[in-house]
Amino acid sequence: MKQLTLSLIFLLATGLFSFADNWIQVNTSNGEVDEAQLVSSTITNSTIRFTLDGFWFEEIQTSRGIAWKLKTRNGSPILKSGSPDLPLYATSLIIPNNAQMEIKVVSSKYTEYTDVLIAPSKGNLLRTTDPKTVDYDYGKQYGVDTYYPSELGSLRQPYVVRDYRGQTLLIQPIHYNPITKTLRVYYDIVLEVNEVGTSVINILNDEPKPTNRIFKNIYNRHFLNFNSASRYTPVEEMGNMLIISHVDFMDEMQPFIDWKIMSGTPVEIVDVATIGNSSAIKQFIEDYYNNNGLTFVILVGDAQQVPSTITGGNDSDVAYSYVAGNDHYPDLFVGRFSAETEAHVVTQVQRVLDYEKYPISDTSWYSKSIGIASDQGPGDDGEMDYEHIRKITDLNLIPFTYNHAYEFFDGSQGGNDASGNPSPSIVADAINSGATIINYTGHGSASSWGTSGFSNNNISNLTNSGKLPFIFSVACVNGDFVSGTCFAEVWLRSEYNSQPSGAIGALMSTINQSWNPPMRGQDEMNDILTETYSDNIKRTFGGISMNGCMNMNDVYGSGGYEMTDTWTCFGDPSVEIRTAAPEDLTVTHPSSIFLGSTSLVVNCDTDGALATLSMDGNILGSAIASAGVATIEFDALTDIGTANIVVTSFNRIPYISTIDIVPAEGPFVVYANNVINDILGNNDGLMDYAENIQLTVGLTNIGVEDALDVNATLTTTSDYVEITTSEVSYGDIITSDTISIIDGFAFNVSNDIPDEIIVNFTVTAVDQDGNIWESGLMLTGHSPKLVFSGFVIDDSNGNNNGKPDPGETFDIIVDVANEGSSDAYNGLANLTSSNQYVSINSDPQAMGDIMGGETNQATFSVTADGDTPEGTSAFFELMIIADNDISGEGEFFTIIGKKPVLILNLSNSISEDSMAACFTELQTGYDVATNWTDEINTYTSVFILLGMYPNNHILTDNEGEMLKQYLDDGGRVYMEGGDTWYFDNPTVVHPMFHINGIADGSGDLSVILGEDESMMSGYMFEYSGNNSYVDILEPKDGGTLIFSNSSPEYGTGISYENVTYKTIGTSFEFGGMVDGTGSTKDGVMAEILYFFGINYTWTDISTRNEIDNFVVTYPNPVNDILYLGINLKDNTEASIKLLDIQGKIILESTHNEYSNGNQTISLDMKNIQAGVYFISCVIGNNSETKKIIKMR
Repeated sequence: MKQLTLSLIFLLATGLFSFADNWIQVNTSNGEVDEAQLVSSTITNSTIRFTLDGFWFEEIQTSRGIAWKLKTRNGSPILKSGSPDLPLYATSLIIPNNAQMEIKVVSSKYTEYTDVLIAPSKGNLLRTTDPKTVDYDYGKQYGVDTYYPSELGSLRQPYVVRDYRGQTLLIQPIHYNPITKTLRVYYDIVLEVNEVGTSVINILNDEPKPTNRIFKNIYNRHFLNFNSASRYTPVEEMGNMLIISHVDFMDEMQPFIDWKIMSGTPVEIVDVATIGNSSAIKQFIEDYYNNNGLTFVILVGDAQQVPSTITGGNDSDVAYSYVAGNDHYPDLFVGRFSAETEAHVVTQVQRVLDYEKYPISDTSWYSKSIGIASDQGPGDDGEMDYEHIRKITDLNLIPFTYNHAYEFFDGSQGGNDASGNPSPSIVADAINSGATIINYTGHGSASSWGTSGFSNNNISNLTNSGKLPFIFSVACVNGDFVSGTCFAEVWLRSEYNSQPSGAIGALMSTINQSWNPPMRGQDEMNDILTETYSDNIKRTFGGISMNGCMNMNDVYGSGGYEMTDTWTCFGDPSVEIRTAAPEDLTVTHPSSIFLGSTSLVVNCDTDGALATLSMDGNILGSAIASAGVATIEFDALTDIGTANIVVTSFNRIPYISTIDIVPAEGPFVVYANNVINDILGNNDGLMDYAENIQLTVGLTNIGVEDALDVNATLTTTSDYVEITTSEVSYGDIITSDTISIIDGFAFNVSNDIPDEIIVNFTVTAVDQDGNIWESGLMLTGHSPKLVFSGFVIDDSNGNNNGKPDPGETFDIIVDVANEGSSDAYNGLANLTSSNQYVSINSDPQAMGDIMGGETNQATFSVTADGDTPEGTSAFFELMIIADNDISGEGEFFTIIGKKPVLILNLSNSISEDSMAACFTELQTGYDVATNWTDEINTYTSVFILLGMYPNNHILTDNEGEMLKQYLDDGGRVYMEGGDTWYFDNPTVVHPMFHINGIADGSGDLSVILGEDESMMSGYMFEYSGNNSYVDILEPKDGGTLIFSNSSPEYGTGISYENVTYKTIGTSFEFGGMVDGTGSTKDGVMAEILYFFGINYTWTDISTRNEIDNFVVTYPNPVNDILYLGINLKDNTEASIKLLDIQGKIILESTHNEYSNGNQTISLDMKNIQAGVYFISCVIGNNSETKKIIKMR
């Protein structure tokens, strides 16, 4: 460790430094490196080394004088408002699918700088606020004698990105102690991230699957240990696409679908009306992803036709992509063709075809970029908006494929930026001349950019047909398509002379964006766009956009999540963007191939190019060119005709041609069709379980000669089918003719055939010349699948509270769903339980025939014994049977009564032990949990301990949602936290407490008083919690103030009740209240339990108010004013004296008559010498003496 003292006076005396010139070298490398490097990694252990060569500082004026604002090359600010403004670094690691990971500091080296004032952060500001107008406010961290942040490294919550479970590692190498004014800079840190147990957070249960080609490159960039931690060798596959469309627009999408299939992307289109609302769409996409794999989703229609989903209260198409984990990391790419008319769809389809399939021959525009920015800030990397855009241009675009950059900045910023502010016309001129990319950073509205004022009307007048840019926009509400026709929609719908104009794609937000996080995301998008890969990867608009958002999430956590949720991709997310004049591909291949072929060799001059063979709207196969060759493999060709061959590559003109499929010679007999005769079964023409089936098979001769004396054999390897007639004579089949033998083959289907299983049959045809032809025939099996799908409690003959209680007889109504595609007949359900307190009164219940896709119910009468303990879990087993050996089963449990109390200590709060002692004294049962649990609904009340800064827990959105549901179901919640009511971001549950957090507090919590005429009337406590900085509270409509601070007076506790739920919220820690005469925590807890309607056993509560009077003093030790809080039962006389250690009277109260109730008396101690004193209080018949320490 090195320690240095820096003199601000010296630095100022040497001249005025620019931000970049104020460089402090921390180690001896003489470089400017700050990076994390992977030392070693397995799936369970990673070692990372972080090095920091130095940092820059800027001197700024604050309320406490000149302070430093730090900057590093790659760090991003923590953005904790009021805390020291310090950088952090983020990188992500692949971790095991269900592991709990732990971080360990292996070694570290640091240098210290003393007598340094670090400026506080202004927090994560929205772009509706100009950072220059926000003061540097020193928050509570500046009153704590400890280093901030407290850890060198930490881990965010695990997340899932499609095939991998990841976790973000945060590295915080610069720490600051605001009391000692010491800046500690760690320049060499070695960290280990190790598996230490099993986790339940965002676990990944899937087995390894082939890795999508697009995502492989995302993984490679996003995960530090991707090449080291993978437990298997990825097998690449192409991405597929799901289109969810308004029915009126499906025909207009067909040319788009045809092209995507021809160029290698499998596509399926679905009418949104067959799916349902946004929740159903979310589930449909998730199911499709799990069953088919999925890379791209396109929503076709405006919000009224295809609704957006909601996350965090905001409109979010991106949330449809969160399918593999409960997080904000996209697992696929979602785009929207926002359209209200067929014409809107046609132009968006046409612009993709023009851009990808028929790029314009004018070459000069491809290498031009446009940057537009305000002169406000700073944001990420300490940059003003225009500095941010200029850095992207100079460090990314120009060194890549671009040779000219238009700059349109507010003010006069030099370079390519003209003096003054840009106008809409000058921006339009640049767009019309052509540019492939527009980066915008500044203010925005739903219809314009703030810088330049470029608006919807200006877009509509563009003439840039054939020269469409893609746009990354950091601005407020440019993409708010739900509220009306927004800026982004006009970019994608615009036309000039009936040809697409405007943009090929636009990334724009549905909400007000913040300053820092989206600038970080935009940086990363341009980094990815211009990164050079040896395998010439595809660069899709959706992939670049969402990969950038993932990095933003890593760095800014929740500040990034909201931006990711709402940054909407308008246009085709799979479109391959262009950054240079496209060149021709040189491709050769055979002009025809024979029936029966299983591969095609394509020669191509560009490695990484994708070659696809398709026919009749189906992809036969695809391959990636390597060493000049792409070998496409496919099933044996059985149909003559013409196939399409398409080869695509980055910044190339696609190669499009055809290949004929022809027979070689002689006859060629193939399977043509089939008809199922199941008249002996349910006669639905399908292959159902337990059926005897006769099968008609048609054979066609697609050869050039007749097939004579043909005999056919039907075989299968399936265990679920027994073929009873396997051979049929077809006679002669002349060229191009089809012969069918009615009911020629026969087979039996087993009772236990799985539903929707594909049974493969082989039809082998032989002619008189010994020619043998094999064809595949697939039939789908259908069977019932009986599953327990839910239950409800009906206690209408009991207390009708919707849940079983001790001593109650109630009905359990079980739902049995047939998730299969065939009907089940004569269903019978039987319910059992091994619980000693439960008696099932009903015999097995008949359920009738359960049709495929439908649900039947059975009702069972159940009795819970009167001595059943509250909160008992009763497990039940359900068995279902039906004809032909069909069966199903399920199990479930219900809570009889409810457990009284759960203490949910999420912050290692001191209140846990105090509350536990109270519940023991009050003979009230309780459980304790230190991590969030989904079982809160099994408790009558939950006491949530969020703790005090800096060790507090911030309630997450997901936790808030669960608490809201708990209260909506009639729960009782006590929640305490020093910062949760004002300082932290609220969740959906916070308004249910009817608490208005009005300020962050000032470290002056000292004596807590129970409010008169509230349940806590008469209580008074000295406070000695972990932190006296607490949120200041006031009740909203319906809320009742129950606790307040004595001086200064402000609210600290509020209760609320309605017909459904009850709450108590406090900003102090229950465990911080110091018991005194007549005021104990047991008494307060008894009041809370009484309010919540929970039984307890205690006698002291009835005698508390019989205590006549009691006194508390604060603060102690004291500097200036000493306060005495007294509680008087009646109007009475009192004598209050301050005595020194010899008993001499130093001060004496001149007021002797006092009224009943709580009141505060102040004694001026400013002129009293430091030392030990005593306060003597004689009140009525009571006397009390307290020791006081007077500080200097």
